[in-house]
Amino acid sequence: MPAKVTLVLKGLIAVFVNPDRTLCTVGVLEDVPPQHNLSIIFRKPGDAGPVEDLRLEPPNIAFNLQLDVSNISQTGITFRKPTPINRQANFTAENGDSFSWVVDLENAELYNTELGARRSAFSPILTFTNGDLFTHRVSRSALFIQRGLFSPMRRFGFVATEIGVDFSLDRPESTAVFLNGTESIPIPDPTQNWEIEVNNDADTHLDVVTDANHYYKAVGLQLSEAERIMFMSKHTPGGPPAGPEAACFSTFLGQSQPQG
Repeated sequence: MPAKVTLVLKGLIAVFVNPDRTLCTVGVLEDVPPQHNLSIIFRKPGDAGPVEDLRLEPPNIAFNLQLDVSNISQTGITFRKPTPINRQANFTAENGDSFSWVVDLENAELYNTELGARRSAFSPILTFTNGDLFTHRVSRSALFIQRGLFSPMRRFGFVATEIGVDFSLDRPESTAVFLNGTESIPIPDPTQNWEIEVNNDADTHLDVVTDANHYYKAVGLQLSEAERIMFMSKHTPGGPPAGPEAACFSTFLGQSQPQG
């Protein structure tokens, strides 16, 4: 198996892919609940698993970020196992990494229309031109939704709380460089597996989580309160508050591109 770089997106982060799948734009939601502290962590292989090699935190994170993975076989953006899943049943070994667990705000499960997204509501913004998108982690608890203020809350099901992107370094000349503004951070050894985590989540949550409703500060700005679908989850009774939680999911917008 060739070595790879895995990008992990965790917390209040929105992902956009252009129609011809040649560009992925990742927007980190700027206006978030308390205790959501942004970090970018680079992890290298260790004897007992990945170990932290470098950590970036504000103000040392630039607005414009880029992951440049060159000289690999894959061209463009792909979605891993985009086949139907049953959100009311937990994931299996066969479908646990399917991109279908990811909450797409614009598909038939939710709004089924283009919502629009305000680019200036995200900071930083990360782009890349290739990679295989997949579910990195499925929620332990179910997500609940409410369609309008006076509608009952109903169970939506299990969702991806983290989105992953794999970049296979499958050629001798393959390289990977993370650009933090004008600062270049190369992956030192392309023969080993590296992980880059963009974390916009809280370490712990309260019993009831509604963090995903903050996305409406950036997407669907034309929606009235009565038109909004609200999100909620709660951890397993008797268990400690923990993250990531279902209602702090990283999201995908399958129709919109961030503008303005």
